[in-house]
Amino acid sequence: MAKFCFNSTTLRDMDVFSALRAIKEYGYDGVELTLNDSHLHPLTAPAQRVHDIRQFCIDNAIEIVCLAAGGDRLLGDIRYEPSLISASASGRTQRLDLLRRSMDIAHCLNSPVLNFNSGLPTEAVDGPRASGYLQEAVRTLLADAGELTLVLEPEPDFFIGTTAAAIDLISAIDNPQLRLNLDIGHVFCSEDVPYDAIERALPFSRHIHIEDIKNRIHHHEIPGEGDIDFHRVLTSIKRADYRHFISVELHHHNDRWRRALGESLSYLRTLTEVAA
Repeated sequence: MAKFCFNSTTLRDMDVFSALRAIKEYGYDGVELTLNDSHLHPLTAPAQRVHDIRQFCIDNAIEIVCLAAGGDRLLGDIRYEPSLISASASGRTQRLDLLRRSMDIAHCLNSPVLNFNSGLPTEAVDGPRASGYLQEAVRTLLADAGELTLVLEPEPDFFIGTTAAAIDLISAIDNPQLRLNLDIGHVFCSEDVPYDAIERALPFSRHIHIEDIKNRIHHHEIPGEGDIDFHRVLTSIKRADYRHFISVELHHHNDRWRRALGESLSYLRTLTEVAA
C-alpha cells in the first residue's frame, strides 16, 4: 500500500510542533520537514531545538521521512543563491556548509533522506563548468553522508530542471546513495511527454513529491484540482514497485492548510485503492 507523507512547508505559519501534530492527526504516515526560518533553520537553530523536535517526534510516534534542504532564502534574500553551481567559490562553500549542517540534522532526526536542488543557471557559469561544480559538490556530500540518501530534485528552470538531466547526473556519479526526488508536478511543467518521463524516472526515485498542475504553470494545486491524471500516475508508481514515501507538497496553500491536508490524502488514498 502506498505511504503518504505531508510536506511541512504548507504549515509554516504555525510553530513546528503544532505543524507536526496536525500532519499526524490528519492521518499521514510521515512528515517531510522543510528547513526554514519558522520551523528549523539549519544554520541558526540551536542544537537544543533539533533535540526537542526529535524528542517530540519520539513521544508522538511521528516519523520524519525526509528533510527538505532546498529552501529559496536559506542563505539570504536572493532566491536560491549562492548555489552549488555559483561562480564564486566562497558561495559554493556556503551552500555546501548549509547542506552539511542539514545532513547532521537529518541524522539527529533519524531522517533517512535529504532533498536538495542544483540551483539556478547563470550567465557567469557555462554548462560544462556548472556540471563540474555540481558533480564535485555532490561527491563531497556523499563522502560524509553515512547511511543518508541524498535525493536531487529537478526544479523548473533550474540547471537540473528535468528528470532526464537528473538521471544523467545520478548515472555519472554512480553512487547508490544519490537518487532522484521525483516531483510529479514539476514533470508536468517542464517535460514534453510527462507520463513517459515519470515511468523512466521511477527506477531512479527514492522520494516523490505530488501536487497538481494547471496549464503547465508552476503553481502547486491540491491533487484533483488540476490537469494531471493521478490514476495513471499512481498506477505507474504501483507497477514500478516503488515502496518509499509519496509526499504531498503544497507550499501555495498555507492559508487553507486544513483543506490541503484533508482533501489531498482522501483523494490520493481513494485513487490508490483502485490503481491497477
